[in-house]
Amino acid sequence: MAAVLSAGATPALAINGNNARQFSTSAGWDGFEIVTQGNNISAIDDPGYGTTASRGTYDGIGTYLDGNKLSIYVNHEVTNNAAISRVDVDLQALKQAINSTIDGGATPFPSSFVTGMGYAYDQVFDGNYNAISNPSPVASGTVAVGIYGDANFSRFCSGTSYMPDSFGAGHGFVDQVYLTGEEVFNTTGRFYALDPSTQTLWEAPDLGGGSWENAAQVDTGNSTHTALYLSEDRSGGQIQLYIGEKGVDSNSDGEIDFLERNGMRGGTIYYFHPEPGASTFDLPDGTVSGTWSTSLVGALTEDKLEDVHANPADGTQVVFGDQTDGLYTMDLDLQFAGGVFDTVNSGATIDQIVPEFGAGSIGNPDNLTWSDDGKIYLQQDGAGDGMWQMDADGTNRTQIATGFSEPSGIVDVSTLIGYAPGSVMLTSLQGNGGSGAQLSTLISPNAMQLLVGDLDGDGFVGVDDLNIVLANWNQNVPPGNPLADPSGDGFVGIDDLNTVLGNWNAGTPPPASSGSIPEPGMASLIVVCMACLIRKRV
Repeated sequence: MAAVLSAGATPALAINGNNARQFSTSAGWDGFEIVTQGNNISAIDDPGYGTTASRGTYDGIGTYLDGNKLSIYVNHEVTNNAAISRVDVDLQALKQAINSTIDGGATPFPSSFVTGMGYAYDQVFDGNYNAISNPSPVASGTVAVGIYGDANFSRFCSGTSYMPDSFGAGHGFVDQVYLTGEEVFNTTGRFYALDPSTQTLWEAPDLGGGSWENAAQVDTGNSTHTALYLSEDRSGGQIQLYIGEKGVDSNSDGEIDFLERNGMRGGTIYYFHPEPGASTFDLPDGTVSGTWSTSLVGALTEDKLEDVHANPADGTQVVFGDQTDGLYTMDLDLQFAGGVFDTVNSGATIDQIVPEFGAGSIGNPDNLTWSDDGKIYLQQDGAGDGMWQMDADGTNRTQIATGFSEPSGIVDVSTLIGYAPGSVMLTSLQGNGGSGAQLSTLISPNAMQLLVGDLDGDGFVGVDDLNIVLANWNQNVPPGNPLADPSGDGFVGIDDLNTVLGNWNAGTPPPASSGSIPEPGMASLIVVCMACLIRKRV
């Protein structure tokens, strides 16, 4: 496993030492390959997975951080042999490769950082799971899940990883979840939810059947319910909203399973209904408001709804692509009354931010992510196969890369692995089926590592970082938030507290911050924390 130079003289690591990256960069961006279809993985593969990275058509990407091991999930959008692969990398070695790229080689590029490859799951439960009548997985073990997947999975498209409490304490999923769906161009596709902590894949039948591009978790404003914007990519597809209650034994089997704990069983699907007078078969080149209903009569239908992702700073807003009309944002106002979703007083507004055609257009908007740096990163499905960075309103667009095949997955991992938001992206390219699929990094010209102790990536070590540690205190990671474990020992405790307190007030307070002075209610808590720090050092 040796480092080689890729196109554009960028350091690249190939599993077999011979693969160049399958994209070019622009505007100062750089990057390197992680794994390429056809690589020999015999030294690192899970027994039974295969000694060659033969599955192609890389699509959606997710991540799971467990101590110093970063697992990257890669969807395969193929009809036969569909699967979700797992690529394990040594985090410190990966960061060394990133730093080498940032500093032009002053930091030596590591000889290897990929440590494992296999399926993302070791067991599968289908939609008929019931702890009483049907408690067993339909497949268990590497060989069995591979055989089951070959016979039952099809065209895994985009996917998204979610942390617990994504929108604040109690708001969002309870567990870490990787959610993805099958894009089959009819109504038989299924959603699947991966429990990364147990490597268990759950079919989620109550999210409905469709040709699923992706789903985006939306903030319900409460701790009792989960909301998911569902994007259906087929002729006559709809913008859908799933609402489910968390912690309910929906299948009456006497237990709360993974889906029920996270509100993905027993919920209801609603459809977006445009306001009176607006088209029900085409999104406008402008703005349209509407409501939600369980009825398909009067619902908006579209032909090429694509990827969707929530604004990390505002979970009531999402961005989504439509290859017939352009790039849009949706602002959702979800209201609940008596623990029930209130369709009468809930609504949504959709705004076009980039047209599909004409002046200022970007053709075929497809995979995308809304980054913690406030910017949207967009990939084109054909139409030049470009990768773009833009402001949240669609302005200030910059092309940062071009794929040699369709770029089909992008996720910002910066904060998760210790860099400023917008520094490091993971991206995938589909290749041509038999070859060329690739998982790679994209690195910003402004990339930089975070300050030690700056857990939230705002450039300042203060109360917000302390709160991250305290909110996960005494938890193992996972299921605790990996951001709360800067020591990387898999447990949120005194070492992590010391990391924050030992770097207290480092950096520059963000504009909205009160600076280095903690709120009065926090002062006594910090004194207690300082006492813990002193005792630890003594």
